[in-house]
Amino acid sequence: MLSTFASLVAESNELPVPPAMYGLFALLVFAMMLGVLFAFRQAATKLPAEHNTVAHDEHGPDAEDQH
Repeated sequence: MLSTFASLVAESNELPVPPAMYGLFALLVFAMMLGVLFAFRQAATKLPAEHNTVAHDEHGPDAEDQH
């Protein structure tokens, strides 16, 4: 009885896909996360703030050149 159970457990330990596919899936997920991160680059500089030199509206004659 024990040997029959052990043989059933040993045979059902197969992966559903080849091991290389897990690595390719992980690379695909990380590439997608990198794409999302890249899409939101410099999002903070688009919000107007005092410490922000990109999104300011001061272009008068006495405004300093901060670019």
